[in-house]
Amino acid sequence: MKTRERILVTSLELFNCNGEPNITTIDISNEMDISPGNLYYHFQGKEEIITELYLRYESEIVELLDSPSRHSLAIDDYWLYLHLIFETIHSYRFLYRDLLDLLAKNKKIKPRFTRVLIKKRKTFIEICEYLRDASYLIASDDEIAVLADNATVIATFWLNYEVMRTKKGYDTCYINQGIYQVICLVKPYMIDEQREILDKRSLIYKSSVSFPV
Repeated sequence: MKTRERILVTSLELFNCNGEPNITTIDISNEMDISPGNLYYHFQGKEEIITELYLRYESEIVELLDSPSRHSLAIDDYWLYLHLIFETIHSYRFLYRDLLDLLAKNKKIKPRFTRVLIKKRKTFIEICEYLRDASYLIASDDEIAVLADNATVIATFWLNYEVMRTKKGYDTCYINQGIYQVICLVKPYMIDEQREILDKRSLIYKSSVSFPV
């Protein structure tokens, strides 16, 4: 692996584990056992590293959201599709961990992240409309719009909510919990037969959900 790629891989791991504000370029170079000068030969500073990592995240999430295959999925497969979205977010979770601070500091990322949010919402609307056209779901355009807003909020902020609620680290259990919340959003609008399918599917995710009394 070339040095530039090693810098990106190491930075992503450190940012994800410790939070981007807590990691400096010195930390990155020390972790890699290279000189700061070597790092600056490839990147002019931490902001440039963050921007490059963001562009990788954006490429992966947009490709997933634009995937034409999602238009022909069986209803049960949409939850696997949702799982892939949450896993991509988890792989770049440092972006979400300190989201507002990061967007305030990095003017290049802010408008691009906003477009990704809009795309997430649009994708969810399209999925709901497909399910409605297939007579799996009964909902008005306004109701679908609200569902899309709520699902986008969950996908964007569920990670931090779970960490604050449970005081645990950023392990992968919150992925199932987030998906379960989205299932609970959609289920009341499904026809009886499809709701039964969702009930069975939700058992997989519900087992990992535990709210304190």
